[in-house]
Formats: sequence, structure tokens, C-alpha cells
Amino acid sequence: MREMKRIIVLALLLLSCDSFAQQDAIYSQYMFNPFAINPAYAGSRNSYSAVLLHRSQWVGFPGAPMTQSFALHAPAGKSGIAWGINFAFDQIGPSKNILAAGTGAYILKFKESKLAFGLRGGIYNTIFNRDLLEFKEQGDQMDIGGKESAIVPSFDFGVYYYMTKFFAGFAVNHITRHQFKFKDYPDTVLTNMALRQHFMLNTGYVWELKRNFILKPSFLIKYVPGAPINVDLNLSALIYKRVWAGISFRNNTNIVFLVDVNVTDFMRIGYAYDWNYDKLGNYNSGSHEAFIGFDFNLKNRQTISPRYL
Repeated sequence: MREMKRIIVLALLLLSCDSFAQQDAIYSQYMFNPFAINPAYAGSRNSYSAVLLHRSQWVGFPGAPMTQSFALHAPAGKSGIAWGINFAFDQIGPSKNILAAGTGAYILKFKESKLAFGLRGGIYNTIFNRDLLEFKEQGDQMDIGGKESAIVPSFDFGVYYYMTKFFAGFAVNHITRHQFKFKDYPDTVLTNMALRQHFMLNTGYVWELKRNFILKPSFLIKYVPGAPINVDLNLSALIYKRVWAGISFRNNTNIVFLVDVNVTDFMRIGYAYDWNYDKLGNYNSGSHEAFIGFDFNLKNRQTISPRYL
């Protein structure tokens, strides 16, 4: 069992260190928290909108990813300008990633739709705790103990188009691809760690089949150079304008069951369970993701289908 843990931790380290191929966390409830993946979503709810989220991935798997994030965004009056802030903490095996960023967006208003452009900028901090690693061979050049930290700037850009019942967005994260500088590491592959660009495309549409039954299909395509393409197909239904229930299929390896409840007009809670039906599923109990969101209207203005988009 001890040897298996070593293999698992090493595998996770290699996954996270493949020139840092895919740093950003995967969110199963992206359709209820779009600002986490696209800065252009800022201000689209015409309210102060905040979301606090926690994700535990591959429960029971040593060194499995764990993510917490907080996001807040709002429009800034009638100027078409919107703002937002993001904080995220992500832990994978011996590594921890911390993001703190601010967003500025501009919204163009048309007769029946809106088009927004957003730019997010901040800092990305990576911390390695080498004391958590176990090495089979004595005197391994990587077995030097201690912690290592590096901070780089990060910039994201997004476009978001939306109507009452349709939306489409595109975003690219970590545009500048800054390289991390670790002082204590020897000349190994770890010295080549850098932020990788993340390209994301998502869209969805809402059908009002009945007065109290809304159907919303959506999808998200995520591409990171050096990593497999991630495709997430979702179908959700809104029942009595209070409860969203949905199911997602991700990359032929995951089925996601999710529910989002509009507890009041200004508070909502959500939960998602990811089930791995590939070989990885034999070594974990699935993934759990929960969030709580708040929407406080500005001067009681109406929003564009807040429970739809």
C-alpha cells in the first residue's frame, strides 16, 4: 500500500508538472458560475453577484485535487462598464496554486442582446512542498526537502454574447504564458514550468416547454496545449422557477449529476457529483462540488433571465 501511494503521488506530480499543461481547475457547475471561466460575464446579471465554491475531486484518492474559489462581479452604472474580482485556491498532491485577480469589462447593448468584452489580470502563486514526497531511492536529486514558491502575473481575455434565452462565450486564460522561477531546484524539467493558455468555448439555449418547465442544453469545450481536449455536454431543466436539475457527460469518462436551488430571489445553492466510470473510478469515490451564490439587485433593476443564464 505504501508503494502504491508513492506511485500515485508521483503520477499526480508529473501530471501537474508537464510544463504545467493544465493548471486551472475543472468546474462541473460552470453553467451556474460562468464568471469563473470567462471574465466577460462580469455585470451580466445586472446585480452584485457573488459565488463561493468548494470542489473535492477523486475523493479517497491520495493527493487528489481540491479547489476553493470566490468570485464577485457587478455592473458599474449605465456606462456599460462592469468589474469583478476572483480568488482561487487549488491543491494537487504536493503543490498549491493561488490566484488573485481583478476584472474590467465593457458591455455593448443592442435592441435584444448584449455583447461584452472582459479582461482579467492578477497574480498566480505556485507552492511546492517537497516534504510531502516519498522517494524509493536514497540520494535522489529531487529529494531536497523544504518548500518552493514562485509568483507570476496572469492575464485572461473573454467575449460573451447573450440574449434572453441564448448565450455564447469564448475565453483564453494566461495569455502571456509566464514562466515560473524556482531557485532551489536543480536543472530538471521543473525549471521549465510555465502558465499554459487555456482556451474555452461554451454556449447554451433555453426552451420554455411549459410555464413551469424550462430546458437548457449547453456545452463547454476546453483546450490546453499539451493536454487532452475537455468536452462537457450538459442538459438541465428548471422546474417551477426554483430548482435546476441536470446531467453532464465529460470526455467519455465522467457522468455528472447536479442540482441548483433558487432558495430565494437573491440566494441560490448548488451541488454536483462526478462519477468516474473508467479505470480511475476503481480508486476513488467520485468528486463533489458545492456552491452558494448571492445576487443583490442595484436599484431594483430587472435582470436578463437571471435564473436562465
